[in-house]
Amino acid sequence: MIRFKENDIYALKIEDELSKYNGKYIILIKCSYKGYSKSSNKEMFRFKITKDKSIPKLEEINDLEYIVTYIQHELNKYMPFPSPDESFEEFKKERDKVITYPDKYGYLYTCLSSIFLISKNIPEDLIYLGNKQLDLPFHEYIPFSEYGYKMTFNWDNITKELVKCYEMYNLKKSSMFSKEAAEMAKQEVLGLIELEKKFRKIDFSKIKFDDEEEIENSLTYVGGEDEDPFK
Repeated sequence: MIRFKENDIYALKIEDELSKYNGKYIILIKCSYKGYSKSSNKEMFRFKITKDKSIPKLEEINDLEYIVTYIQHELNKYMPFPSPDESFEEFKKERDKVITYPDKYGYLYTCLSSIFLISKNIPEDLIYLGNKQLDLPFHEYIPFSEYGYKMTFNWDNITKELVKCYEMYNLKKSSMFSKEAAEMAKQEVLGLIELEKKFRKIDFSKIKFDDEEEIENSLTYVGGEDEDPFK
C-alpha cells in the first residue's frame, strides 16, 4: 500500500482515446492545510497537467499549470455561517481580514482537493516521481471549511474528472463564466445570508412549534445589501 507523504509527486496517464488529452499525464501533489483536520489532510492533493505526452522530470513540474478544481462566488467566504451563539458582526470582521482575489465575475479559485478513500483502489499505473516542495497556486482561495466547499474525487474516474475541471475552469468553458451566471451565484449566497439572518431573529423561547402562525410572526425581514450583506 502506498503511504502518501507531504510533497510526494506522482504521475497518472490519461487514457481516453476520445479525448484530445489522451496520453498526457495528470500530476498529483500530496499536500495539506494546517487549518484542516488530520483525517481531511490525509486525502488532500493538488493537481497539474502535462504539456505533452512525456513524463516530466521533477525539476520541470513547478512550471506546469495547476488544475483549478472548484470555483465559488466571493461571498462564499462567509460560509459556513457561525454558530447561533456567535456574533455575526465579529464573524464578518474576522472573515474580512482574509485577502481574496476574485476574478471579473466575482469568483474565487481553489486547487486544493481531496481523494475519497485514498487508500482503496489506488491505480496500479501510478508513477512516483519524487518528493519536492513546489510553488503554491497563485491567489488560490482556501475554503474556511474543509467540508463541502472544495472538490472531492474518486480513484476510478479521477483523470476524466480532472480533465473536465481543466476544461471548465482553467480554459473557462463553463457556463458559469458569464455575467448572468455570476449574478445568479451572487444572489444565491445573498439569499442564504438572508435566511440565516431571519433565523437568528427568532426567539425560540417564545415559539410553540405546533403553531405555524406564531413561528411566522416571529420572523423579521431584513433586506439584503450587496456591499455589506450582514448588516
